[in-house]
Amino acid sequence: MRARGLLNLLLLLVVVGLAALAYLRPGLDEPLPATLSQALPEQVQRVKIERPGRETITFVRSESGWQLTAPISLPANPFRIEPLLQLRRAESHSSFPAVEGALSQYELSSPQIWLSLDGERYAFGAVEPLNGYRYVLLGQTVHLLSDRVQHYLLMSPYDFVALELLSPQSELVEVRFDHRVVSDELTLEAWGEAHARRVSRYEVPDSDGESLTLILSDGSALPLDILLREPEFILGVPERGVRYHFTEEEGEHLLAMIEGEDA
Repeated sequence: MRARGLLNLLLLLVVVGLAALAYLRPGLDEPLPATLSQALPEQVQRVKIERPGRETITFVRSESGWQLTAPISLPANPFRIEPLLQLRRAESHSSFPAVEGALSQYELSSPQIWLSLDGERYAFGAVEPLNGYRYVLLGQTVHLLSDRVQHYLLMSPYDFVALELLSPQSELVEVRFDHRVVSDELTLEAWGEAHARRVSRYEVPDSDGESLTLILSDGSALPLDILLREPEFILGVPERGVRYHFTEEEGEHLLAMIEGEDA
C-alpha cells in the first residue's frame, strides 16, 4: 500500500505540474520586441541613400530584380540591398521623443546619412557608448538600434552592382577573342556564369591591351577589356563604366577556355 500511495502521489504531482505549465504558458504572454515599421521589408519598391558631399544612391525594384538607377544604371546586388530592407524589422532597444534642441548630442541635428525606404526616412547618428547601439531618427522618435546597417550605407555605388557578368536572362552564343570564335558548350557556360568577387569604377587603361567580345542570342555584343591577368584578373566593361575583379585562378580558367588550353 505504501508503494502504491507513493506512486499515486507522484502521478498527482506530475498532473499538477503539467496543469500549472499549461496555465502559465511561460514566454507566450511576453510582448514582442518593438520594431521600427509595421510595413514588411519585401514590400519596399524604392531605396535611396543620401550622404551630404557624396553621390546619392538609388535603387528600384523591377520584374527582373533590383536595379541601380543613380548615380549609375546597372543591375544591383540583392544581397547588399536586403540588409537595408530589414531595417524595417529592426528591434528598437529603446526610444524617446526627438527634441529639436537636443538632437545635436546624438549627431542627428545634421545627419550625415539618410536612408529612405519607400519614403520612410531614417537618419543615422552617433553610437551610444554603453552598448554600441546606433541612434536612428524616424519621424519624431529617436531609436537605439544594433549597428548592423551603417557599413552598407558607407559603401560606394559600385559595391552595390550585381557581380554577374551577364544577367540570368541573357543567353551567350559566342565568345570572340584574338580572331577566334569560340562557341562550345563548356566555354559558353563558363563565361555565361562568370561571377566576380567585386566591382569597381572603370578606368581607361594607359595603353592598348587585350580585348574580347561576348555575343548574345539577341544579336547584341558586349566588348570586354582584359585589364589585368595577375595578381588578379580584371575585366573592364567600358559601356557600363565598371570593372569586374576575379581571382587570378578564375581568370586563368576563363582564358583557358577561349585560348584553346586545358581548363
